[in-house]
Amino acid sequence: MTAYVHPTAVVGDNFKPAPFTVIDDGVRIGDHVITGPGVHIRHGAVIGDNVLIGDHVTIQDEAHIGSNTVIADGAVVGRQPFEPTGQHGRDRLPGARIGERCQIGVNAVIMAGATLDNGVTVGEGAVVCEGATIRREALVGGGAHIEPGVEIGEEARVAAGTVVTEDAPPRSTARTDA
Repeated sequence: MTAYVHPTAVVGDNFKPAPFTVIDDGVRIGDHVITGPGVHIRHGAVIGDNVLIGDHVTIQDEAHIGSNTVIADGAVVGRQPFEPTGQHGRDRLPGARIGERCQIGVNAVIMAGATLDNGVTVGEGAVVCEGATIRREALVGGGAHIEPGVEIGEEARVAAGTVVTEDAPPRSTARTDA
């Protein structure tokens, strides 16, 4: 199967989708974007120039991905939080916002409503929850979990496997003490 690009999607020069890539309605893709197989870019997402998207990545509705960003295999960007029974119809969060020059690790999850400033690195299997903000040049280690509404300051580091429940100041290190 070749890639499917919805007729209302706008794609830039040298867009190179792999087989089984699906681009939904209203998507805008910049120049020199490459996708691996099995990628799904959903309604209204915006992808900047020179973005590399790995295999089996899902970019959810209205997510914004900045230029020169790399999203590794199996990542999910902009996932809406689970709605417990009885809370259907709750307002949807805005799409995730990822700045320029970011790196998103294998199987990482960036929830809807999360914001990553320019130059952020999110490690393998990390989860950035809804409403969390990761500031410029910060690093989130593999398997870390950033709770809803938490802010990680500029150039801060989050150690692998750490669950962050409160804000981390700029240039600090958040870690789980053994």
